[in-house]
Order: sequence, then structure tokens, then C-alpha cells
Amino acid sequence: MAQINISVYQNNNSYSSVFGKYFGRVKHSTVIDAKTLCAHTAMDSGIEEAEVATVFDAVLKQIKEQLCNGHPIKLEGLGTMKIGIQSTGVSEADVKKKHKEFDPAKDDIRKYLSANQVKSAHFLFTPCDEVKTLLRGVKFVTDKSDWTDYLNSLNTESSDEGDNNNG
Repeated sequence: MAQINISVYQNNNSYSSVFGKYFGRVKHSTVIDAKTLCAHTAMDSGIEEAEVATVFDAVLKQIKEQLCNGHPIKLEGLGTMKIGIQSTGVSEADVKKKHKEFDPAKDDIRKYLSANQVKSAHFLFTPCDEVKTLLRGVKFVTDKSDWTDYLNSLNTESSDEGDNNNG
């Protein structure tokens, strides 16, 4: 069974609706770089590491090229990746101010929208069902010392509540 280590942290953002609450966070271990991934792939497949690396580089080049041309990439057994954007919204009134000829009853507002409204692009990844199933089977482990602050805060709250109930 796969195992992922987690740590506990407290939300210290006083503007957050969950300020002061404790949450789990994945403790990421060593990053596996492309060279290491290729070495492991070579061992698993019996193909020379240099050949694996050459193919891997070509696949990465194609993934980046296809994503930047608007094509989602589906990797069976892993998931689908695609590019998403954030953009500013425009109302019919905004378009009317800029384009006097615009008539919402007759015109399609999409003709008046611009790529200048795009503020940023980001990467989206959706795992496939197989990966989602694998994640449901992962064992999450935490170091008990990570919970010390949380448990102490509960004990303090319980003590305070007990004092209030007696008063």
C-alpha cells in the first residue's frame, strides 16, 4: 500500500474564515527529476537510459507544443492536462460604451470581446479514474508530534470551558 506523510499546520491568516484551525498538509519528500524518472523507466523497461531520455524529451516537447496550441493532452493511466485562463468579465453596458453600434438585441456580444481580457494562463490537471482509485487507497501517516500544538489547544479550550461552567 502506498503511503503519504502529512504534517499539521495552523491557519494563521487572520482574514481567513478558518483562521486558527488546524489542517493536514502533504510532506513532500525528494523531488523526482526527469533524469531519475528516465533511469527508473529504463530499469523497468529494459531499454537503455539514453534512449528513454531521448523519447522522454521528445514527448515533453510535444506535450508543451500541443498544450500551447490549445489541445488537451490525455495520458491514459494518468489523466488529462490542459491550459486554463483567467479573464476579466465584460457586461453589455461595457461593450456599448466602447462600441456605440453594439445592439444587445441584435448583436452577438462575443464579436466584441478581446484577447486583451485574458489576464493569466494556468495549467489544469484532472486525474483519471485509475489514479483517483489509487489515491483512495493511499495510507496517510503523520508524526504524532505534529499534533502536539493542536492537542494542547484542545486541552486549553476544555480547561477554559470547564472553568466557565463552574462559575
